[in-house]
Amino acid sequence: MQANGYHVMLATGNVLPVAFGLSAFLGIKGPVIAENGGLVYYKEKVYKLQSIDTPLQAWAYLKERMPEAERLFTDHWRETEVGLKRSTDLDKVQKILFDWPVEIEVTGFAIHIMEPGHSKFKGVVKGCELLGIDPLQVLAIGDSDNDVRMLRGVGQSVAVGNASLLAKQAATFVAESSHVDGVIDGLLHFGLL
Repeated sequence: MQANGYHVMLATGNVLPVAFGLSAFLGIKGPVIAENGGLVYYKEKVYKLQSIDTPLQAWAYLKERMPEAERLFTDHWRETEVGLKRSTDLDKVQKILFDWPVEIEVTGFAIHIMEPGHSKFKGVVKGCELLGIDPLQVLAIGDSDNDVRMLRGVGQSVAVGNASLLAKQAATFVAESSHVDGVIDGLLHFGLL
């Protein structure tokens, strides 16, 4: 896509060191959006869009009431949210943090405790600002609940075949194929390949 003149951004719920390493190995030159939009890296500069203060306070409160809850081993690199192991009892987390001013988002890899408004779409908007383009010019591809706001907020979007139900409902096109084959199907659908 880059060779054809398109900007390519990577948006992930993972921490910036992992996302940066992946983008470097893939040769992605556009912005890197990490921590579900909490951090954006572009041209050797990091933009912090969210604060971890309230999520950390919510985590401390949760841990007192749910001592078995554990954070991800990568969380010592996390700067804008708290990531819990996916094996953590989600219903219990939601009940304990019900009155807290945080959002709880689930991916296939983690349970994320974030400030309200924290989303990959917010990171995409910042990436677009850095590139000088409108989010309506963006085609986003995703597979999980944490992609929903991004899939809805951009001009066109693809959910791959193995995507969550919410991601499929948010996308403008749902590929029949899964994983990378679904990405290729989406790019073909929109005439980009």
